[in-house]
Amino acid sequence: MDEFWINDFDLSTLTPAQFSTFFFDRPIVEGVHATHKLFLGEFEAFAISPSNPAVMVANVQAMCRNFSELATIYSSEQLDQGLWAVFATVRCGQYLFDPAIDSRLRVDCVESMYLPFRDVVALRTANVKESFYWMWWDEILHDLYPVPKEYKYGYLTLTNDQSQMVETIFQTLSKILALDHLGCQICALHGLGHLYHPSSEKLAQGYLDEHRGEFSAEDVKWIEDCRDSTVQ
Repeated sequence: MDEFWINDFDLSTLTPAQFSTFFFDRPIVEGVHATHKLFLGEFEAFAISPSNPAVMVANVQAMCRNFSELATIYSSEQLDQGLWAVFATVRCGQYLFDPAIDSRLRVDCVESMYLPFRDVVALRTANVKESFYWMWWDEILHDLYPVPKEYKYGYLTLTNDQSQMVETIFQTLSKILALDHLGCQICALHGLGHLYHPSSEKLAQGYLDEHRGEFSAEDVKWIEDCRDSTVQ
């Protein structure tokens, strides 16, 4: 691909359909070297600052709202590979915490992230820990500063905008946790482990009280870490 074109390319000029095609309509790369080239080579070139960050949020929202349809077009491997690029390489999640972008759009985008779990992940039988869905909320919350222990214990204070986004993420995780699918539930717990909310402990403890007998001692300890917002 022409280097000048890569450096000039602006992801926020894409329509929602073009955005999904750009990330998902790609062959699966195999091997460490190929993966490195895809995610740290070509895709990193697109991680430049877009001219219109609000469009990035709107395109991620559209992607989530249409995720069940995308799952009929692309393989699970293509979806997984593309999601890694969207959230872990280009880091589209960072725009969810940008107060310069309309808060209603950002809230709606987070709320739409329930749909991939309800419509696609809840139908999976494969180990969710071997997919991006396991890391979905980890990657998004990586872009929230401060980290949980800093605002949990009052070392730093969230802005009103950050508090609103934390509330929205918590409510979305609560809905995912309520899905009758273990993979969705542990993804939600993983997200809670990287978030602090006044009701996090009660929610995670309630889940543990109900399902303790289904988990090993090691798993119980991990859920307790999620409850305490101390997952690494």
